[in-house]
Amino acid sequence: MDIYGKDPVVTRAVALALMRQSLGLLDAVGDTAPAVHLQMAIDTMTRSLPSPRDDQPVTA
Repeated sequence: MDIYGKDPVVTRAVALALMRQSLGLLDAVGDTAPAVHLQMAIDTMTRSLPSPRDDQPVTA
């Protein structure tokens, strides 16, 4: 993966794509514990937060 070493944006995008592919594979075989951790890592990279339910206050 040396070709991605020069552009951190491309390297990050490739890493995220590979993580998403891995998540799909883990889900396909029912390996839930690592899938949960990988999903948390993906969420951290994309800075996504779960949508709050309507009956819960939004806290930050």
